Amino acid sequence: MTRFLDANVIIKAFTDNKDKEKCRKVLLEEFVTNTLCLVESQHAISIIKNNKKYASDCIKSLFKSNGVIVELDKNLLFESFKRIEKYDINIFDLINYVAALINNCSEFVSYDKHFDNLEIKRVEP
Repeated sequence: MTRFLDANVIIKAFTDNKDKEKCRKVLLEEFVTNTLCLVESQHAISIIKNNKKYASDCIKSLFKSNGVIVELDKNLLFESFKRIEKYDINIFDLINYVAALINNCSEFVSYDKHFDNLEIKRVEP
């Protein structure tokens, strides 16, 4: 079972909140995410913690994890644009969702409810 991790799960894993430990556990398992999620996460963590180096170190730690990091390249972008009318989500979320589709993920791990009722089941950590 391959799970796609949305940026909000990564952000919660590295910031102080009630879901931190659940999100950290998910990072220890096999997962798929993409470079767009990592950039979003670094930016948000940097703002929340007011520390760019801490945020960058958090994201760099994922390069040593059991995760697969999908590149945001022209093919992923093209596949996302092909589906722009099919899904009622913004382009950033669509890119993440299409990355999950292309990589045959069985679950989309996110706190964003707008991923509900799509082909891939949304779950929370």
